[in-house]
Formats: sequence, C-alpha cells, structure tokens
Amino acid sequence: MSEAQIKVTKTDPQAAAKASRKDNGNGNGEKPPSLRSLRVEAEIYAISKTLEYTGWNRRRAAQLLSISYRGILYKIRQHNLTPRPRVQEEPMGDILKADS
Repeated sequence: MSEAQIKVTKTDPQAAAKASRKDNGNGNGEKPPSLRSLRVEAEIYAISKTLEYTGWNRRRAAQLLSISYRGILYKIRQHNLTPRPRVQEEPMGDILKADS
C-alpha cells in the first residue's frame, strides 16, 4: 500500500477500498483486462492461427475449431479478419544471375 492509501485508510476505510480496487496492486493504476476481452482475444488468435494453418480454407478451419461454417464466416466478419498478403520470394535463378 502506498503512503497516500495508508493515510486514507486511517480516515476513510471505504475510500481506501475504492483506491485499492482501482490500483489492483500492479502499481500503474490500470484495470486488469476483463474476462470478456480476454475471451475475444483468445477467439481471434485461435481463428487466425487456424485460418493460416489451413491456407484460409474456411470450411476446414471450421471443422478443426468444431464450429459451423456459417459460424466461422460470422466470426471472420465480426473480428474483421483478413488474410495476410503473401511475400513474393525471388526465384533462385534471378539471385544466381545477379551474382555473376
């Protein structure tokens, strides 16, 4: 507990409880993430990784995640997920010619 919180505790226990809830012991005064926001992040991560794994085959990704095809379409739209652009690699022949 900080010095200010100790002073508040002596005078007003309810204000001290509010201050400790606000601080949550992490020292920076930020609230911890809510359960809902953590669930949404986990959902986005799972769907994104599965879509990358399947090469954006949504039907196969839905099967792997055990959800319906319409369900995955809804989640993709809801979370505004899009495929990453593929990085074009130079063919090996062009690299060998440049060295000559």
